This record gives sequence, C-alpha cells and structure tokens, in this order.
Amino acid sequence: MIILIAALLLGAVPLPASISNEAQGDETITIYVLSNGFHSDIAVPRLGGDTFEWLDLIEDDYPVQLDQVEYWALGWGSKTAYTSLMAVSDLTLSIAAKALAFDESVMHITPLGALAAGENVYAFEISVPQYEALLENMKRFFSSTEPLDVTQGFGDRFYKGKGRFAPWLSCNTWTGRRLREIGIGVGVWTPTSQSLEFGLQAVASKP
Repeated sequence: MIILIAALLLGAVPLPASISNEAQGDETITIYVLSNGFHSDIAVPRLGGDTFEWLDLIEDDYPVQLDQVEYWALGWGSKTAYTSLMAVSDLTLSIAAKALAFDESVMHITPLGALAAGENVYAFEISVPQYEALLENMKRFFSSTEPLDVTQGFGDRFYKGKGRFAPWLSCNTWTGRRLREIGIGVGVWTPTSQSLEFGLQAVASKP
C-alpha cells in the first residue's frame, strides 16, 4: 500500500519540461504515448522506413502492408505477461507471480495507422535531435534484433530485451524514463499507468 501511494504521489509531481520552441527549431516530429490503463507504449512515425533503419530493425519482418503503417508502437515489459496477455482479463495469478519475480524482458513493436490525441492518447511535438535521442535510448533495450517466434496476432513482433521486470521497474516506468531523457516532464516515478498519466495530462499537446 505504501508503494502504491508513493507511486501515485511521485507520478503527480512532474519534472519541469525542457522542451521549448527555440530548442525545437523549424522541424518537429509528432510522437504519441498510448496508455490502456495498465500498459503504455511510445508510438513513433514510420518516416518511410527511416525509423527502423535508425533502430537497426527490418520492416520486412512484419506481415503487414507497409504503405498503410504510419506509426510503430514500442514498449518494454515482462516476457511472461507481454507474450501471454491479449487483454487484462487474461491475467492469472501464475502469470502475475512470474512477471513480478524479476522476469526476463522483451521489446514489443506493433504497427499502427493514423493517430490523433484523445482519450488515453497523448501527443508531443519534439525536435529532430530529441527524436533521434529517443530512438537511441529505446534501441539500448533490444538484446537482439531478431524477432522471437511469438506474436499477439496484430502484425506485431517481440524481441529479447535488456533488463529485468520488477514492480518498481515496469513498462510504465520505462516509458516515463524514456520521455524524461528527452526533456518531457512526466512524473518522477511512474510504475503504474495512473502515475504516468498524471504527468502526461499536464504536459502533452492538447487535442
């Protein structure tokens, strides 16, 4: 209970955002943070394949029509939970127990079409240098660029990740850190989607 209260309180204390119009310059790139109340992803534009080149990934590994892909949603999390859950309702005690016991991690990428800011979808306009830094920071968490033989059935792919999952180091903690690294002032500690969204609601571009 103490940990949950601390997570909510620290999530409600956003760090000052360091993004400014001067820092952005003339060219900006729109990214999104997607939250379903349990898990979060960072969605980055395809940019005609440039994004995957920066990540050292291969678009042809994805069984989708690439000309219909506008964004790639990237997330990090527990291998057991990530590869077993299609919905929160699929969560079982055995899955939760294994995930919370310092489970191995995976990176997950899902192809998406057009996005717009709205409920549980948060938009950010960032500069090209910030975008490149974001990709470099996410790239560090791929242990391999070879897709695993598992999918959720949406044209998505999983990869072996770096780091171990823990209650205090969750998918939402990962998302919050990646945003803070490029100057987006979300909460100090965001282990839950609720704590993450406190900060997102404060600093995201309004729809």
